[in-house]
Amino acid sequence: MSLDAALAEARAKSAYESGRRGLASYLALPLLALGVLGACLGTRPVYALVVGALLAAVAWICIWRGRVAGRAVLPGVLAGLIPLSLAYAAQSYGHVCTGSACYGLCVPACTTGGVLAGLVIARLGRNVASPFRFWGLAALLAGLEGSLGCSCVGFGGVLGLAIGLAVTFVPAWIVAKKHA
Repeated sequence: MSLDAALAEARAKSAYESGRRGLASYLALPLLALGVLGACLGTRPVYALVVGALLAAVAWICIWRGRVAGRAVLPGVLAGLIPLSLAYAAQSYGHVCTGSACYGLCVPACTTGGVLAGLVIARLGRNVASPFRFWGLAALLAGLEGSLGCSCVGFGGVLGLAIGLAVTFVPAWIVAKKHA
């Protein structure tokens, strides 16, 4: 290989990588707004800002890496809107009182949101080349996004979200193992 060809190849690779970093920044940067929204609406602003930044960083890395990781970002972020929305709805509604007892809605909303998000991710990840990697990354993104709202009662809401996500992946994993 001549020096000119090697230089041209190095420049092309550099331009390609620069383009991938730019695309990842363009697509992941708006996720920081979710952290700011969580800081404005929630009771733990520092937590929301840190998790929002982590969400954007994980999405950036996945988009930059591409392939299965890049394909997991949109389904993970869209699925994460479910527990996030349910948690904020539960926070705005407060609690339900029946007779002599009152019940908070945040943990059940987060758990239900986790189950629904997990079902969406499992359904969308059935036909990808590496479903377990897809499910894991999409669930990580959905969990980070959902935890912005599910931190309303502290660790219990986030744990409910994680349990909801995990419960849906066990049957999906069994089905995927049988078809593999």
